[in-house]
Amino acid sequence: MTNYHQLINYLALVSALLSAGVIYGTDMFFAIVFKKAAAQSRDESIADVVGHTHLVADKRMPFIGVVSILSTGLFTVFNVTVHLSGQLTAIALFCLLAHLGLYLKIAKPINSRMSAAIKRGTVPADIRQLQQQWDRIIGYRASLLTIAMLLLIIAALNTCV
Repeated sequence: MTNYHQLINYLALVSALLSAGVIYGTDMFFAIVFKKAAAQSRDESIADVVGHTHLVADKRMPFIGVVSILSTGLFTVFNVTVHLSGQLTAIALFCLLAHLGLYLKIAKPINSRMSAAIKRGTVPADIRQLQQQWDRIIGYRASLLTIAMLLLIIAALNTCV
């Protein structure tokens, strides 16, 4: 591998780690802290804070997710047949894509409903149920990201050795 390819390889891995780390930290916070806090909050508070959170996050987080998937994929393509790091990142990529699937199928429609309600200045009658549906998958999403992060970290350590 030429120095240029090696530089691109390292940049892809660092980018994968940083961008996946942002999503990992966000989902872990929601799984560990916010889920419990929302369960103890008033419906109006859930609608207000969560609605505004989704309004902002659904505009800013997709770019980070795309960078994470693309950079993990790029590193995987460069390394999948070469050494263990590529195989580890291939599994990490699968976890990131599974996370994305859960987000698109379950979380995103809920986020959209909450965001639309906040724009209208209303509280959905089923706000607590919406939050509970969202909360049911956050643990799975956080687990997938934990696996992806561990694999990316091991790949980074293996690549540097």
